[in-house]
Amino acid sequence: MRLVAIACALIIAVLSSACARARVTTTIKADGSWTRSVSLIGQDKKEGQMTPTLEDTFVIPSGAAWKSHEEKKNDERTLTFDRVLAAGASLEGDVSVKAGTAGKLNMVNQATVTQVAPNRFEYRETLRWKGDPTKILGKVKPEDLAKIKAKLPVELATDANAQALADKTAELSIPLLFGPGDPLLTMGFLHPDLAVRRAGQRIGALMVKALDQQFGDKLTAAQRRDIAFKMIQDTFSSATTTPNPPDPSSTTTNSSGFVPLIFILKAPGRVVSSNGEVDELTGEVFWGLFSEAAAFKDVVLTAVVEVLN
Repeated sequence: MRLVAIACALIIAVLSSACARARVTTTIKADGSWTRSVSLIGQDKKEGQMTPTLEDTFVIPSGAAWKSHEEKKNDERTLTFDRVLAAGASLEGDVSVKAGTAGKLNMVNQATVTQVAPNRFEYRETLRWKGDPTKILGKVKPEDLAKIKAKLPVELATDANAQALADKTAELSIPLLFGPGDPLLTMGFLHPDLAVRRAGQRIGALMVKALDQQFGDKLTAAQRRDIAFKMIQDTFSSATTTPNPPDPSSTTTNSSGFVPLIFILKAPGRVVSSNGEVDELTGEVFWGLFSEAAAFKDVVLTAVVEVLN
């Protein structure tokens, strides 16, 4: 349950670190060609500043194909890079998040736009983790495994079952905490009390699901709910009594902490299918997440659009 405890402590502490972020817009044209716009946003560099710069956080796109410009507003700096790609072309690494170690990367991407039917095109973006996943998920301590075992029926209370349950809960919790969708960590910035309540609600449901997937009919529905409730109580108890909640930068290999990303898809037509969120007013599709969402497994963003001639 280490990941859940870290998340609760971070929410309770109300994350306040000023992170660099990226806004990535893909626009599909009627002929299948597409444009890419990558905006990297962060605080302007000042003397004595401790927060990472854009260059510390991202690999800056480079090459003759990219056209760039810079804007500054108050203390915020925005670097925007644009390019045009042919129908069927792919793009790699234009959104690459750096790790704390020089020359290392935490996350990289690959984007493609392909024709799947007349006037229909599929956008697919894959985010892959290159950092150390154990820095995100944490290690389950022996005492934590003992607590999990104590809540299972005697016949199921083995080290292997406790470890498998902890791993399954972590796998299910990654998208809940980091996105895509509405990451719980985002809510922690503005309304920590509501975030804690949502964490209990959503993580509890995930624990019930994990118990069902692992043990099936070896546990009754009532037993699954009871075990999940007790685990949540233990998790929040340990999180709220932690004297020094974990620092965001210490839970990842990225010196800039959690990196917010938003991907936006535009097309002159209608959205046929997507695993993102559709803005009914603009017709755009978007995915909001933190780079750490890819720590457990690849995150794939997909949408099929039908364009107008």
